[in-house]
Amino acid sequence: MKSIEIFFVGRANAGKSTLIKELFGCKARAGRRPGITKMPIRYQLEGLAVTDFPGLGFRRDLKGFESLVGETIEYKVKDLDHQIVGVHVIDAVSFLNVLQRHSVPLDIDIFEYLLDLDIDPIVAVNKVDKLKRLEESMNAIVSRLGMLPPYKQWTDRVVPVSAKKGSVAALRRLIKQRVQGIVNASIGP
Repeated sequence: MKSIEIFFVGRANAGKSTLIKELFGCKARAGRRPGITKMPIRYQLEGLAVTDFPGLGFRRDLKGFESLVGETIEYKVKDLDHQIVGVHVIDAVSFLNVLQRHSVPLDIDIFEYLLDLDIDPIVAVNKVDKLKRLEESMNAIVSRLGMLPPYKQWTDRVVPVSAKKGSVAALRRLIKQRVQGIVNASIGP
């Protein structure tokens, strides 16, 4: 059976490390300020690895993304004995604030980059507990990511979560489905 790695990528301070702690019980360092995770941190769990990538955008250059995350992900994509599940963590409030300023969120670049690598990422829209209108906000996010609203038709790809509130059950189910799909594919008919 191929080895499986779940990686978490996204903007600085989106909640990647907090999600990893909540989902897997890892002792991931998390903080209120961006830049706590400086290098990819890999946790070896039962039958799979979980990688926490440093947040992007803190240093304000996409080149850091392309070199740090891009090279690592591209290497793993090319590894025939290695299967990956990508989790793209988006800070819902930050994403929507950038949209209100008529700017393009870095998250769109990250999402498109993952698709260019033929990775179908799970999009974990974090911090939804801070949104006033969940459905409207989620529809705006999926729309900007190139998917047609309503967001609820994308439950196989997009999931609202709140890592700090422990609201991660839907994300846990989605990750398990992706991992099970990889396991079933490696076993064959």
